[in-house]
Amino acid sequence: MRWFACLLSTALALDATTSTAPTTTAMPRRPGYCTATGRECKSFGTGSDYVCVAVESNVPELFGLAQCVKQVDDRGSNICVGDQAGICPTFGSWPSTYRVAQPICAFVNVPQCNQRTTTASPSRLLQANTTKGTSLKCFTSNFQLANGSTTTIRGIYKCVDSTVYRQKSLGFDLTNKQLQACAGNGTSNFNAALCNGHGTCSPKSQFNSEYECRCNTGYDKKDNCFLPVGNVCDALGQCGALGQCDSKTGECICKPGSKGAQCSECDPAAQTSTVCSGHGTCGIDGKCVCTAGHGGAQCEVFSFRTPAPSTSPVPATPSSDSTAATVVTAASVLMAIHALSY
Repeated sequence: MRWFACLLSTALALDATTSTAPTTTAMPRRPGYCTATGRECKSFGTGSDYVCVAVESNVPELFGLAQCVKQVDDRGSNICVGDQAGICPTFGSWPSTYRVAQPICAFVNVPQCNQRTTTASPSRLLQANTTKGTSLKCFTSNFQLANGSTTTIRGIYKCVDSTVYRQKSLGFDLTNKQLQACAGNGTSNFNAALCNGHGTCSPKSQFNSEYECRCNTGYDKKDNCFLPVGNVCDALGQCGALGQCDSKTGECICKPGSKGAQCSECDPAAQTSTVCSGHGTCGIDGKCVCTAGHGGAQCEVFSFRTPAPSTSPVPATPSSDSTAATVVTAASVLMAIHALSY
């Protein structure tokens, strides 16, 4: 069986560059970055176990949110695509501009569904490209809402940023509850990202309206992926601002100034400029003490503001069924490629 998945915007046009960090070997500035072809993903892991997945965002600065993601991670989670509720890219080791992204696996409505077939079919194909007229298979499922009613959605799972999820109320009247389930740990002067920036806010199971954190390997979901429990990794964007994941060894490689599991500890003996991302001081216990407004193990992220609760109305409920369908897409829509072959 071979899976291939890719959710990409037509805006992906930048090449990954290297960092000028003081390391013996230059590390990619955006590790795991990929383009529409997904060819970059062949250089990771075994050469066939990573695929290109994008995160939809309406924040202008967040262009090129596409990263090679392991099709099935070390904990058995699939990628978020098609009828799979799973994991999305993580951007902890990307530049600070991208660390504001908070990926959510969302079931997104595709209004023009038609030509239905059953989701239980043994052979599925989900594909679309930027050519007008291409077909895209979508899936139909009933969701239980907070008010006790149900709504039937015809669409696909895809990765979106939290701003998109909240503004479009993709969880309907459960949106705020779902986001709260993935809330990060906070202090008096710092509000952490969803899943503390170390995982994906995702449904507990396929077509489930309850959400939870699916943590990157090396983190425990008991505290919404807050504290590291090991130095293993399989997400190319994890290991924090001062580390990167080696897909060959499955372990984090730390830059000067950081050490420990997931490169979460600071080195008191290191140069001040390389410690705690320049936004804090290193204590004798190897923990960063961050300045106000900064947080994370290496003080690498700004405090996240919590938007006002969503008040979007519950949608009208179309005829209920449990089917898959095909939709014609326009040239400007996101690509969604997901193939299963036997």
